[in-house]
Amino acid sequence: MKPYIHYRSPEYRSVRRFFLSSLLVTALILGFTGSDGGRLYAHTDDPGDHKGHGSQTSKTIGATVYKHMCTFCHGEDGNGGGKAIDYLYPWPRDFRKGVFKHRSTPSGSLPLDSDIFKTISKGIKGTAMPAWGSALTDDETQAVVEYIKSFSSRFQTEKPKKPINPGPIPPTTPESIKKGEQVYQEMRCSRCHGTDLKGGGTMADSLYDIWDHRVFVYDLTNPNINKFGYEKRDLFMTLTTGIDGTPMKSFSHLTDAERWDLVSYVRSKIQMDRLQKAEYEIDLYSKTTDQKIVNDPESPIWKDVPSYDVQLIALNARKNPINRVRFQSIVNDKEVAIRVVWDDPTANRTSSRHQDFKDAIALEFALGDVLLHTHGHNEPFFGMGNRSKPVNIWQWRADWQSEIETKEELEYATKGMDMDVMIFGGEVNPVESLNPFRSVPIEELNAEGFGTLTPQPKTKQNIIGQGIWKEGQWHVVFRRSLKSLNKWDVKFIKKQPILIAFAVWDGAYQDRNGRKMVSMWQRLNLP
Repeated sequence: MKPYIHYRSPEYRSVRRFFLSSLLVTALILGFTGSDGGRLYAHTDDPGDHKGHGSQTSKTIGATVYKHMCTFCHGEDGNGGGKAIDYLYPWPRDFRKGVFKHRSTPSGSLPLDSDIFKTISKGIKGTAMPAWGSALTDDETQAVVEYIKSFSSRFQTEKPKKPINPGPIPPTTPESIKKGEQVYQEMRCSRCHGTDLKGGGTMADSLYDIWDHRVFVYDLTNPNINKFGYEKRDLFMTLTTGIDGTPMKSFSHLTDAERWDLVSYVRSKIQMDRLQKAEYEIDLYSKTTDQKIVNDPESPIWKDVPSYDVQLIALNARKNPINRVRFQSIVNDKEVAIRVVWDDPTANRTSSRHQDFKDAIALEFALGDVLLHTHGHNEPFFGMGNRSKPVNIWQWRADWQSEIETKEELEYATKGMDMDVMIFGGEVNPVESLNPFRSVPIEELNAEGFGTLTPQPKTKQNIIGQGIWKEGQWHVVFRRSLKSLNKWDVKFIKKQPILIAFAVWDGAYQDRNGRKMVSMWQRLNLP
């Protein structure tokens, strides 16, 4: 096995950067989770909970769930090379070596079953690994654990070592913080994490894991993307166990007191006021109104409409990702409207130049009569659906909104005069040439798997709306008639919940295509 500290020279890095950038290609990937499952297993910290490969029934269940939910990222044989790999960074885990990042066991040891179970259930913040805890029952999750273990021969020949017991958590004091800062300096943690713990160390851009994948050094001060938790016990366990396969080694050579002091220092730097809590999978509700629905996101009609915070996950790692969208919906006897709000300190409104990237948001709807995680998990795949399970997508783009507003301003200023002739010498108005037919900043599309994203014909486009950026937030309204004769449109007149998911592009991070933030499936309940 290669050493965990894996460093590359600047010359090699330029080649690697070119290779990695070529992987970020066109895709629209949206995520899901599902309804609550009963807790059937009691997991302990006893190495005895490592039970080999389980029964044949467990293998069958595990294989079924894995192929439905995991194979697109982790690959059919667990090699981490699924169809979605081109759109993800960090890359999905290769299970064949039996090396796991999150464990309660010492560095180099296999994890406990309960460690793998916890990772599947809670996900890994800051990465594309979602939390499947509410999507799977405990017996399904345990079956997936057994199936994942079948990819590595280590589980047949080795047993996990005794788990680490952190003991009682000592209080944080000014003295422990000061001592911890000294340990941070002595261990030269700033080489990777930086002096401010934000991930800007001198070695941060030169680190690779044992699979030769670039390592992303996260901002430890941001509680929203702390992979394995920001509480003191979580930090202590990470320092003690290390993160196998990565340059983050175990600091078990330090005394317990030194590690707890280091924990106190790191915890004191975490900016808890930045914490944005939201759920991965929830029930969303639309409120009935007898008022006329308008495009304006600032309309008073939204004032008393309940809002719901939906958790977003990063398909591509970043220091300060958009972590959530706020959802509202209203419906009258003719129309349904959805309003989404998300934090974005910079409004990126254009993509007319190659160096420009726009802000955008998309709503994805599952078509057909499907319920989330029932009948063998028959809902569409979260990555743009799959064959015979299409999805309907509504995408709003800030550049389209800007083009429409600019065109309207010019028409108002000229009072109907033919400015193409007067100013442009009879040539086409450059604003008009950007998109001469677009009058709505929203496009309706369909997909049936990777590489199938297709706009609906202009005669079938029936979504209207508007977006406004104000005080560091985007506010976007989508509107559509309740009825639609197009078979590729989501049907809103139905008794069962509608599956909806979200994707957000942040132009400040040069987002485009598959580089974005996504949510998992939510259940939208209409009156």
